[in-house]
Amino acid sequence: MKKTFILDTNVLLHDPRAMFGFDDNDVVIPIYVVEEIDNFKKELSELGRNARQVSRYLDQLREEGSLSEGVKLDRGGTLRVAVSARVLPPEITTDRGQDARILAVAFDLLEKNKKNKNKIVFITQDTNLRIRADAIGIETENFEPERTEIDELAMGYSTLE
Repeated sequence: MKKTFILDTNVLLHDPRAMFGFDDNDVVIPIYVVEEIDNFKKELSELGRNARQVSRYLDQLREEGSLSEGVKLDRGGTLRVAVSARVLPPEITTDRGQDARILAVAFDLLEKNKKNKNKIVFITQDTNLRIRADAIGIETENFEPERTEIDELAMGYSTLE
């Protein structure tokens, strides 16, 4: 079954290539994540470098097609930037910040995909946001980047005869 993964800001700030790591599944980046990424891009830290890289990747994808409709990725899935006017009801959250807006995009996708039965998964490293998402029925996962085995790394030298 094809899945739709919705990425939180912290996932992309941790690993800018994360958007390409979901095989042939669809990836959705809420527009509010792009706004948060924009706030980090001027920093001289690793977060700033990663934010600039995320922006470059999205800009390259934009040249290949419409981000609002979805751009094909190399592994067969699509990536799109989603916008939602949904506001979470007060009984769900009193937070009116970016986290609530990002969560509202995920909730909106969940509601729209009930008839398609596509699996919707919200990916975030934010523990409390995973708890909030789970509480409103959105499946969540922590972002676990691919681990590199030490044996797979280059030795750093080579012998020439």
